[in-house]
This record gives sequence, C-alpha cells and structure tokens, in this order.
Amino acid sequence: MDKRSILAFVLIFIIILAMPSYFKLINPTPTTEPDVTGTSETIESPAESSGSADIHTPVKEFKQKFTSVDEQATVFTIETDLYIAKISSMGGGTIKSFILKHYNMFRENDTTLVELINSESGSPLIIKFISINGDSVELNNNFKVSAIIAKHIENNNILLSGEESAVLTFTLDNVDNTNSIYKSLTFYGDRYTLDIESDLRNLQREMATNNYDLVWNGGLAYTEPNISDEMRYSKAYALSGGETETFDVKANKSGHTNFTGLTSWTAIRTKYFAAAFIPESECLAYGLSGSSIPISEKNYYKKFSMSVSLPVESVNRTSLFVGPLDYTTIKNLGADLENIMSLGKILRPISKFILWSFIHLRTIIPNYGWVLIVFSFLLKIVLYPLTNKSMQSMKEMQKLAPKIEELKVKFKNDPQKMSAAQMKLYKEHGVNPMGGCLPLLLQMPILIALFTVFRTTIELRHAPFIWWITDLSAPDTIFTLPFAIPIYGQYVNVLPVIMALSTILQQKMSGSASSSNPQQKMMMYMMPIMFFFMFNQFPSGLNLYYTLFNLLTVIQQKYIPTKSKPRKKKSSSLDIFRQIQSKSKRK
Repeated sequence: MDKRSILAFVLIFIIILAMPSYFKLINPTPTTEPDVTGTSETIESPAESSGSADIHTPVKEFKQKFTSVDEQATVFTIETDLYIAKISSMGGGTIKSFILKHYNMFRENDTTLVELINSESGSPLIIKFISINGDSVELNNNFKVSAIIAKHIENNNILLSGEESAVLTFTLDNVDNTNSIYKSLTFYGDRYTLDIESDLRNLQREMATNNYDLVWNGGLAYTEPNISDEMRYSKAYALSGGETETFDVKANKSGHTNFTGLTSWTAIRTKYFAAAFIPESECLAYGLSGSSIPISEKNYYKKFSMSVSLPVESVNRTSLFVGPLDYTTIKNLGADLENIMSLGKILRPISKFILWSFIHLRTIIPNYGWVLIVFSFLLKIVLYPLTNKSMQSMKEMQKLAPKIEELKVKFKNDPQKMSAAQMKLYKEHGVNPMGGCLPLLLQMPILIALFTVFRTTIELRHAPFIWWITDLSAPDTIFTLPFAIPIYGQYVNVLPVIMALSTILQQKMSGSASSSNPQQKMMMYMMPIMFFFMFNQFPSGLNLYYTLFNLLTVIQQKYIPTKSKPRKKKSSSLDIFRQIQSKSKRK
C-alpha cells in the first residue's frame, strides 16, 4: 500500500474518531447570549435542594381582592383522538395530567402510555405578575368555572373527536362580584394544540408593570429509560428577532434568562416531546429557567420552565402545543418550531431529506425496517456511478502494484523522484490513487445524518423490524453484562458483529485479501474492528443500513464487474505524417 492510500485510511480513521465530537456539536450545550434586538439577563447559580426552577421566585398568593370559592378544585378530563388531559380550576385552568394515546413508554418493566406532566413539580399554565408592592405574585387561586361549551360532557368528562372543540372558562371575581378576570381554554379533537385566552385588564391597577406572564413550570416528565440520553436533548428555547436561543443548565446548577423584546414563541423539550407557547401576536418578553438535580452518581434530572410576557391592557390569545416532536406535526404549526428539533446543523438538509424519504416510504411499506432496506437499494442505485468509478480505480491500482514496487526499489534512496515517478505512472494510466476511498468518504455524511435521524426522531422511536430487533432507534441488545468493558460497553449487540463481518467480506471481494502488501492486509481487518467498537453503541437501524450497503457492494462487485475503459493512445506528429502518406499511396 503506497503512502497516499495509507494517508487516506488515516484520514478516514480521524473522521471516525471525530464523529462523537460532531454529534456533541450538533446537539450542543450552549450558553445563553443577549439578543441585539432587546435586553436580556442570564443568571446561573447552584441548584437548590428543592430543585425549583420557577420563574420570578419567591411568589405570593393573591387573595385579598377576590371572593373566596370552594377549596376543593374542580377537575375536568378532556379526551380527544390524541390525548387525555386533566384540567384543574385551581389557577384558572392548570394542567394536572397530559397523556398521549399513541405513544408508549416503559415504566417498572411494564408498558404504559406517555405522561408528560410532572405532577409533583408544579402546575403548568399559571399566571404571574409583579404587584405594586414589588412582590412576585402568582394567581394560584381556585377559579370559578363560569362557562362550559362542549357537545359531549358527563360528570366533568369531555369527549372530543375529529374537528370537534370544547371551551372551559374560569373566572375570578372581585369582592363585589364585579371587575372579573378570566382565562379560557379551547381544546380540539384532532390536534395537540389548545388555545388560551386570558383577560386581566381589571387587575391592571394592582400591577407594577403593564404586562403579566403566562408560565409553564414543572418541566416535562421523562419518558425514556436512558436518562443520560434524555438529558442530552432536554433544553429550553425561544424565537426572538428571527433567532432561536437555546438555554441549558449544567449538572447541579440552576439558572434563568429574561429577555425584553418581541418574541414569537418559547418552548421546552425532552428527547422526543415538547411544550411550547405560541402567542397570536408577538409577545413583549420571555423568560426561561432551569435546574439540574443529581439522581445518581452519573445522572441528573433537568427541569425547565418557560414564560411569555403579555400586555395587560388587552385580551391575549396564545396557543399551547403539548405533544410529540413529530416533524410533520411541528412543521404544520407554521411557527418555525422545528428549529428545536435535533436534525444537525451542517448536515441538516441531508437529515431532513432522509426523514422525508422514510416518512413517505412508510405510507407504502408498513415497517420501518423494510423502509430502510428499500432506502438502501435506492441509495445504492443513486451512488452507483460514483462507486463503480472508484472500484475501477481500485482495480487499476492493483494492476499497477508491481510497477509501483519496482519504482520503490529503483528510487529507494530518492523519495522525491519516487513520488514524481508514481504520479507520472498514475497519470499515464488515468488512475486516481484516492479513488478507492471514495465510497467510504461518500457515506460519511449519509451515515452521520442517518445516525441523527435514527437516534433523535420520534418517527423511529420503538419502531420494530423482525426477530430480536425491536427498536430501530436503539442498539439491538440481546444481553447486558454485569460490568462495562472499556470502549465496548456492557451491552451485547448482534448487528455490529454482522456489520463487521460484512465489511471484511466486502474488502475481500475488492481484492484486498489477495494483496501481497502486509499493510493492506492488516488494514482489511483493522477497519472492521474499529467500526465494530464504534457502531456497537449506535442505533440498530444504522447498523442495519451499513450492513445492507456492504452486502449490496459485494453483489455489485461479484455480479456487475467493472471494465476498465481502453485508453486511446495519443497520435504523435510522426504518426499523423505516416497516416497521410499511407492514404496518398492508396489513392
């Protein structure tokens, strides 16, 4: 193997080693920065033992101006085609539970529906403001249920289907039963969004500012068994001035950021699910806060809160999205909320194309495993001209191997002349010494994009294939060791072994095994071993794709043989003169 080929393998190895760093890059833990269109303040401090991440703490309950109502809150159950929600009159319509009907999670060795609300960590949809005394106040009073508009209601259970909707209105009256404030929630049978209408105009004289905050506190409940994976993707976001700000907290830390300026939305997310405030008109400001609480030596729990600041002098309408980070669903909101999805940065267009392809193929093929197989075939067809050209280059290199060895012996004491002679030999035979590495280099962006799609998109979450492959977004583990092996880990997976064997087979078919160069033979086994350790932690879908791609390459090498194009010998001036003379004599 010549120096250029060795250099190519070294570059590939560096790319492989750099892939984990790239994955961290596409899912960074950034620090919050002030936006130039407004003013912001970011504060970070050690996490409190309570783990509170509420915005504007401490708070005081605001009771003195309002009539007392029953201490027992009224709780409504809203069941739609997509979710089951429990709404309390406490706080004027706060969410106590939000269960998604089409998504499962594993809890204590059992399967249950996904619950997104942390029942012990707060009540989302609280209204907060600063009083004229300078206190941070939250309206956690028990509001009166003043109106219910629903087609199907029985014992506070409301059933919605299709395009049906229902409205709950909660009112807080002044002591003389005048100057009420209210908040109403509108639910829909066919969407994950609900509309919030709030009117605090009659409370304006009690406020120190001309705005109040609609707050989601308590974060989102975690749904995945891999806590460290959930932590990697759990963050808070805001879109202001066309820029998406990302807010995160480090282990055992808490912090908050406040921004004054027009804001389109705020959002919090876990790996697969999200909640977002989307005001009808851009709000005046936003707040994001979070804290991380250790739950073990290596893992910690992050909890985020978000708020949007609304003008008190008007009736405000805000949409709330609570649901899955499904690309189609998020995109259809029309608010650029897909910015919070982990589809990478540099390779985001490739990730989006792969996801788009998978979603559309899924409408025809009912199993994502078979979708992946079809996708591999289609991709192989698209890349065939390039891979075929690289195979031709590899075969030409093998033919030139004896001549290269002769040059090495001839110019063993003059590396510069040897290099020049090699380049001349390559040029005379039209061979690109780097051409054999082209298939691997071509696959790198696709592999990284596939990694992102399989690991972070909810469409492939818990997607089974066949036999032991029950989740294409996770490793195909068949056994867990009681200890972790360095580099390898503690999970015994099958597909990485098959993938490594297919890589060796593919290299043997390419002629590497027949090479007399011991370095080339060594690389034939070293690369599959490196790939095995690296891919052992990757989603089974990615291992399945790479194995299929290797096997398709083997089939291409065996049954679609490459033929070197005969090189046309350039005619010299003497040859041209002889041809002219020959033609003249025949005449």
